[in-house]
Amino acid sequence: MKLTIRPLIVCTALALAASPEIRALSDAEAAAGRLIFRKYADAVVVVKLSMFMKITVGDRVMSPSENKVDINGTMIEPSGLTVTSLSAIDPRMVFNAVRAQMAPGNLPVELGQTELKGVRLRLADGTEVPAKVVWKDAARDLALLVPESAAAAGQHTFTWVNLKEAPEAAMLLGNYYHLSRLSEVMQRAPVMRPCTITGIIERPRRLLLVNTDWYADALGCPVFDAQGRVLGICLRYVVDGVVKGTVVVPAADVAEIVGQAAAL
Repeated sequence: MKLTIRPLIVCTALALAASPEIRALSDAEAAAGRLIFRKYADAVVVVKLSMFMKITVGDRVMSPSENKVDINGTMIEPSGLTVTSLSAIDPRMVFNAVRAQMAPGNLPVELGQTELKGVRLRLADGTEVPAKVVWKDAARDLALLVPESAAAAGQHTFTWVNLKEAPEAAMLLGNYYHLSRLSEVMQRAPVMRPCTITGIIERPRRLLLVNTDWYADALGCPVFDAQGRVLGICLRYVVDGVVKGTVVVPAADVAEIVGQAAAL
């Protein structure tokens, strides 16, 4: 007799095996998570764009290649100002990591300037708002985007998280909530996951380590405490231009960068 296993069951089993364990929440923790979800789910948007790269291999200039990008971002001001992962929309840092592992003797590979076209912010209701990148911070893997025009922004009331309403301190092994949005295949559904601070990097700047590395949708998304205060934004940890892992950049640091961008 031939045994047949349904693909859905196989996929589900593989997903559970590959995912970090999700702890059971108390009734109070679950209730707090639901409140945060209802209030802030629409603040997580999708950054969509076409990325064109010019690559030189040896002395040969390759034709620019187009790559479609869909990455989560978080709205942090009522104007629609959005923060996301810079390395997700500009592959220069990831490229540097790959190049560092190339065997000696290979043809030198250089990546020219990255051109971004058709930048949009996809809202929770599916509306796409034309946008532009206004700030890049490679050291913190952070990019800021705004609606392309005030008229476009004025047509919408944006849900946003207030970076100034942040907890005073992060607690090691403390329990928090990570809010994100799934891929297009999963209908961009917003999801809330419990997460835990597993470590803290103090130098050269404070960064928080959380157990979200397994989730492809973690980057660009906020982490909250039980009171609904934003702890920070999930971005990549960059050392000497090379990506090392996923961290949470504290809300105060993101707010400081926003202030620098607004001053220019």
